Amino acid sequence: MKCVSVVIPSYNRAHLLSYTIPSYAQDLVGEIIIVDDCSTDNTSEVIRQLQEKYPFIRYFRMPRNSKQTAAKNEGIKHAKYPFIYLGDDDSFITPDTIQKLYNTLITYDADVVGAKALYMHNQEELKHINEFILQNSRHVKSAQNALDINKLFYINFDFDCDSPQSVPFCHACALVKREIFDSIHFDVGYKGNAFREETDLFTRVSAAGYSIYYDSSAVQINLPRTMILRKNSILQHKLKAAFYEFWNTYKYLRKNKKFLQTYYHTSKSFRKLWLCYMKDALYVKAGKFFKILLSLEKEKK
Repeated sequence: MKCVSVVIPSYNRAHLLSYTIPSYAQDLVGEIIIVDDCSTDNTSEVIRQLQEKYPFIRYFRMPRNSKQTAAKNEGIKHAKYPFIYLGDDDSFITPDTIQKLYNTLITYDADVVGAKALYMHNQEELKHINEFILQNSRHVKSAQNALDINKLFYINFDFDCDSPQSVPFCHACALVKREIFDSIHFDVGYKGNAFREETDLFTRVSAAGYSIYYDSSAVQINLPRTMILRKNSILQHKLKAAFYEFWNTYKYLRKNKKFLQTYYHTSKSFRKLWLCYMKDALYVKAGKFFKILLSLEKEKK
């Protein structure tokens, strides 16, 4: 039974698509919608090659570069099936991930089910995927323990639970009932790398009364940065990403403050929550930035 549309925005990732896209061609998937956000590389050519093997791939090209939130909204408009899986061009999913998410959605009468999201550090990890998953997962008794809004900077959906758990929001890699997007869309106001766009979307989904679950048995894995970015652009990318993380988190907390205060039973203002985030973020990122500078100095020598 084909019942899932996979929607993937893409921009200048032609060198990754042959690796990532086939992983989404799972049993329940009736179509893979790729929205090309006006790429300047050979994305369209790579897609044509993939369509020869996977004829259910549908290709759309944005008239101008509009960033991933607009590209996702465009892809969702074209989806034909009752469930949508939100994928990424720099990530792949493990076998049966979509089936597991679907089973959880049906069993728990959920509207959205999010997968575990892991991030690779180097290409060597691609040779030992199962080992990588085990080494980079942590076990928690309850998802609520891992989703403390006062520790927003540290919230990552990389943890294991004994069973699917109800959550206020989830990572971008999620199976969603198509009908939700009739009234709720990605906010195109999230700038730069659109950081927080998925947290914002799913927070608004929760606020609208829909139920969201997290199933750690389903896994989406992001490829290492060394495969995604050119070496000489990694530092520049990190600096830009840090700026947009700060700005977009401020926007997210301000926009969703009422729901977050109610859900977490806190009287903290969004400014106080943002300051908690900034304190943790600056502490961690300053250390990472210093390490990057040291490594660059060593390379010069």
